[in-house]
This record gives sequence, C-alpha cells and structure tokens, in this order.
Amino acid sequence: MSAIVEERMIEASPQRVWDVLTQSEEIEKWWADEAHVQPEVGSLGEFRFRPPAGVLQFEVAELDQDKKVGWRSRQGPPKWAGTSVTWHLEPVRTGTKLLFTHDGFREKDEALEQTRRNWAYFLDSLQSYLETGKGTPGTPPSVK
Repeated sequence: MSAIVEERMIEASPQRVWDVLTQSEEIEKWWADEAHVQPEVGSLGEFRFRPPAGVLQFEVAELDQDKKVGWRSRQGPPKWAGTSVTWHLEPVRTGTKLLFTHDGFREKDEALEQTRRNWAYFLDSLQSYLETGKGTPGTPPSVK
C-alpha cells in the first residue's frame, strides 16, 4: 500500500486547526466549494467542488478533540476506494505541527501523484487560511 504523508508547522493553536478541519463553514474557506459535515464519528461528510472534480464523501472515522481527525473515503475517485485521511495535531511552541496522511492506495501511479499534488495545494491553502485569513478553496488549477 502507498501513502501520502505531509507535515506542516502552522502558526495557530491546535484548537483553531481542529475547528477549521471539523466545521463546514471553515472547510469552505480552504478546501471545498461546499461542505456538509458534522464533527461526529460515523457521520458522512459531503464536499463539493466545481467540475471536473465533483463530489467527495468521507465518513468521519475518528475524532480526538484538538489532536486527531480521521476520515474514510466513501465516494470519490475510483483509486480512493478503501483509503483514509488522517490529520494529527501536536502543540508546539509556535502553534501546531500538523501531520497529514492519506493512505491505503493500492499502487503508486499517476493518480496517486495527482492526489499528492492536490493535497499539497490544499495544505498550503489550509496553512494560509489559518495564518493570514485567506485560503484557496475549490478545484485546484492543475485539475483539468
């Protein structure tokens, strides 16, 4: 199995990062054009992007207040079937160390690399939103 792993140092508290990862109106500021999700284990979150990206659905699989958010892919690109996304938050002197993982990919291929580029774009957006108030939600420019 293959995974995408990214680490970021974010100048915001773990509590603030947690809110931005779990609240629909916050997710719309850095990731999806529309987000409908409840911070409850077992709930199904829906995230809408303009075409050609479409709709993603993730089941909220794990929540540990201000420490961890875990999702399981339920609808999305075929190569995402059976994958999971995890956000680990660790307090540090300057804010939060974020360890992002999207794992469970069956093979290393162009779809994995495109997913890696997309997540890098959105992690930059997340960091920018948390540190400056301005994110870049919606379909990444590289998606045609």
